[in-house]
Amino acid sequence: MLSLIRELVIKDLKVRYSRLSLGFIWAFLSPFLMVLVFYLVFALIFKLKVEEAPFFLYLMSAIFPWNFFQHSVMGSVTSLAENKNIIRESNFPQYLIPVSVVLANFVSFLPALAVLMIISFITLKGVPLLILFLPLVLIIHLTITLGLAVLFSVIYVKWRDVRHILEITLFVLFYSTPIFYSLGLAKASLSPGLFQAYMYNPFVGVLNLYRAVLLKGAYEALQKYSGFFSLLFLPLIFAIGIVVVSVFVYKKNKNKINDYLSY
Repeated sequence: MLSLIRELVIKDLKVRYSRLSLGFIWAFLSPFLMVLVFYLVFALIFKLKVEEAPFFLYLMSAIFPWNFFQHSVMGSVTSLAENKNIIRESNFPQYLIPVSVVLANFVSFLPALAVLMIISFITLKGVPLLILFLPLVLIIHLTITLGLAVLFSVIYVKWRDVRHILEITLFVLFYSTPIFYSLGLAKASLSPGLFQAYMYNPFVGVLNLYRAVLLKGAYEALQKYSGFFSLLFLPLIFAIGIVVVSVFVYKKNKNKINDYLSY
């Protein structure tokens, strides 16, 4: 099983990049250019500031993880349909296809994360002690992404319109998550009830967990609004829940996937 996953991940990376070394550079440049655009617009034009970290690092610590998540889910949603010939001719669990897409994106994400860690260390002159929790944050983030990838890839073979619904949902989720604005600004702009509802967005927790474990001094600013384990709790519960749902949906439909793909 592990060797099969490895082969599928390597195949995905080779299809995506003619040379893997250059591929990792392109995988870094895409979100980095997005960081530059957001920095120019919000820091230099609108003079937006955040208290958690220098604004450039603040953007990197959210856009890099978000980019991995969005590309993984959107790349996975059509993966079963796009690989229907392989699925028909081979006898392996269909869920390995979306899983391999996510893992290929995760492999591309890790070098970008390493660059962020190095820039953070140099700029902020150290890393927080909470960096010890980075593996846990990565596991939670990866688990959420894998669960959603499998879930939507299975739903897509039956209802093709789900891709458009997912695009809109991710667009809304992007702007309802503190990527280029702070929790402080969200709290000041929303009523107490709406802010509490806002905090139930699991990606509020995920992205701020990245900031807490990677950016020195970020947690001291974040704890005004939420404690570390409060930030951790909801994404963890969401990760477990989405895996349970995706396993249930996959098991219920796995014997029908080939039939749906023949339409």
